[in-house]
Amino acid sequence: MNNEFIVCKHCGYDTNPITATQCLKCGQKLDVAVKNINTDTKLKPKSLGDWLFTPWMIWLGCGLLFVLVSGSIYSLFSSSSSVNNPNGVGVVNSDSSNQNLPPDVKLYDSMKDVPKVPEGTFNYSPSSSFAALSAQGLIETISAAHPNFRLRYTQPKDGKSGGKKGVAMLLNSQLSFTHYGASLEEEDYNKAKERGFQLKQVPFGIDALVFFIHSDISIPGLSVDQLQGIYKGKFTNWKQLGGPDVAIVPFVRDPKVANLLNELLGKDTDQVSSKVQFVSDYTEAIRKVASTPGGISFGGNAVIGGQRTIRPLPVAKANSQEYIQPFIDNGNRINATAIRDGSYPLTRRRFVVYRLDGTIDQLAGEAYVNMLLSKEGQQIVEKAGFIPVR
Repeated sequence: MNNEFIVCKHCGYDTNPITATQCLKCGQKLDVAVKNINTDTKLKPKSLGDWLFTPWMIWLGCGLLFVLVSGSIYSLFSSSSSVNNPNGVGVVNSDSSNQNLPPDVKLYDSMKDVPKVPEGTFNYSPSSSFAALSAQGLIETISAAHPNFRLRYTQPKDGKSGGKKGVAMLLNSQLSFTHYGASLEEEDYNKAKERGFQLKQVPFGIDALVFFIHSDISIPGLSVDQLQGIYKGKFTNWKQLGGPDVAIVPFVRDPKVANLLNELLGKDTDQVSSKVQFVSDYTEAIRKVASTPGGISFGGNAVIGGQRTIRPLPVAKANSQEYIQPFIDNGNRINATAIRDGSYPLTRRRFVVYRLDGTIDQLAGEAYVNMLLSKEGQQIVEKAGFIPVR
């Protein structure tokens, strides 16, 4: 009796007759590989090639490839369709390429889409940015979307409003949130920590620091170095800067309530000239400059644009003479292109600041931020004279 058989290298079938030319199981061509049942107690181990090219391994490979391709397609479509997520209508994750937002901040299409908006009355501090937004219908739009989310104007006790005052009031639990035109200082975070909570700031727009002078001062512009020199007392007469023989009279908002001098001078705020006169708000600054022949002041573009009693000043980087206009269209519109590409040298981000303390005030701050960052909110931001962040 013939006890020899041919082993199929494709499927491993080991009882093909010695006379067979094709495997009885898989039909593949047989190589001469003989097994003797009298001497072989088990099959010899198959090589890697033997395993890889068996039919069942081929089918397994195809299956894995199908799963990988299907998963990739699903991920692509699910991420793009997150805009219509039923748990957050109009939501887009904040890691988009045009964003620089905290990872837990979500972006919505409209204010009405914003979830978890608390009911109640919540305090906010007056500020130039909030006033500009309110003038474009922010409060009315929020009320229409969430009627039970009510905002209450809260004036500081001394009547001197400003970004620094707003942060101080927030630290003292007098506000639910506030606007601020600069990054918080380490001191602010430390004060919050001492009180048992944290502060969070989220940018909603960008604006320009615009310098303005008396309309009779005829000069093509000033560089950042020259502007710093004015407020440090280096330049005291417009003649030194190519203008008329008129004394320079610099005005600025009180540094105890506003952050403008810090924005201009950085760490050199202790070098402010004794000739600098402090004013309480932008209205007073504009009035003072308009009525003082050598007057100069500065502030955010949203409150300066369109003013006809003063002259906005073109500004150049460092000590150059490449002056960039802050406004276009006869001063009616901010030079958005120059602010976006950085060619206008004095820009800053505007923030909403609120407390992380687990209270309803935190919910109010988060809801307000999400409404301001919605597409609807960002349209109001743009109308108010700011550059939207999304």
